[in-house]
Amino acid sequence: MWNEGDPRRELPSHEVAMGRSPGAEVVVLDDRVIEAASRAQPGVTNINVTKSSRLHIGPKFVSVTQNIDNTEVVKGRILGLELVSPQNSKRLRCSIAVFVCWAFVVASGLTFFIFHFALTKQAMRLDLDIKEPWYLRRAQWHAMPSYGIEVLNLPVSYVLIGHSAMDFCSETYECIKDVLEIQRDHQRRGWNDIGPNFLVGGNGVIFEGRGANIIGAMVRSWNVIGVSVMFLGNYMNSEPTKVQFDNVKVLLEELVRKEVLRPDYTLYGACQVQGAVRTPGINLVEQLHNFEHWNPVNKTSCLRT
Repeated sequence: MWNEGDPRRELPSHEVAMGRSPGAEVVVLDDRVIEAASRAQPGVTNINVTKSSRLHIGPKFVSVTQNIDNTEVVKGRILGLELVSPQNSKRLRCSIAVFVCWAFVVASGLTFFIFHFALTKQAMRLDLDIKEPWYLRRAQWHAMPSYGIEVLNLPVSYVLIGHSAMDFCSETYECIKDVLEIQRDHQRRGWNDIGPNFLVGGNGVIFEGRGANIIGAMVRSWNVIGVSVMFLGNYMNSEPTKVQFDNVKVLLEELVRKEVLRPDYTLYGACQVQGAVRTPGINLVEQLHNFEHWNPVNKTSCLRT
């Protein structure tokens, strides 16, 4: 409270203002307040000062600035976790570790995706250098597109012989219809393509099936280590022809030259490695000796009826 005789009592209220800053009080004064304050001080008539260079007479006003730094909490969300200030460095390190792990997982998945699909797209059928009119490539018999291809690890060591168990065909047009029907049937089963690597008609025409360097689907457990050749027809009843053997021999020689087959490969009838099945038909089995690399082991396991 102000005293009755205090000269500051008569000052207008707007000339003394109180304000509050974040850290201190500040009093705003004008010249009249300063003059009134000086009149209120005791009077001094004489002052003797000796050897002093830092003497100050009268009121002295000092401006004081106080800065208060608030600790800011920086919050961010990365992968659902909060990143906080160094006050909680343990959580920060944990969040960074989780982020690094996720980044590694994503990078690994992306790398696998790129390499897997890039290699899949680059996988191509090996074209054989057979220019004979009896050799028909996929485009020539109007093959439907494959749903996917997987390449063999070349060279392989085996050739497997089977049959279609359909009617014997001796005309190219009839054989093309049979090959297309076989492809449709195999793809309806969910296979990527027609099963065997090659097919041969009764007139000796050879059809490129899956191809020389592609994993086939004719003899289970042997598809990844061998090349399969299907004779069109049912050789439980029909007899194979000489031209079929002649042209298949040329095919196998080319596969060796292209390093699809090892030079010392072995040839089997499917019934020799599967046991108790008819394919490729007993009449064809009895003629497999026409192939130089045929191994007669387990021949007796092939069904005759």
